[in-house]
Amino acid sequence: MYSMRSFWIYTLARLGIIVAVGLILFPFLGFTLVMAVAAILIGALLSYLFLGRMRAQVAADIEGRLTRRAQAKKPKSTDEATEDRIVDNGL
Repeated sequence: MYSMRSFWIYTLARLGIIVAVGLILFPFLGFTLVMAVAAILIGALLSYLFLGRMRAQVAADIEGRLTRRAQAKKPKSTDEATEDRIVDNGL
């Protein structure tokens, strides 16, 4: 089953990397837009390199959930059934 816990752990890990990079860049660039953009770009690169296993697990969880949702059939409402019957009969 899809685990929201793994999604949130992965998200917090990515955010933690970005914040850590921002704290490292702060003495050199100050609290500016350049520092924020650099922290986001460097943090995204580092999370791509170091969090690959977590990313793959979250992606597999999401894919599994979407597959189960697609396989589950929803019962048609009477409105949908009537519309399908009208379209199939060609008015």
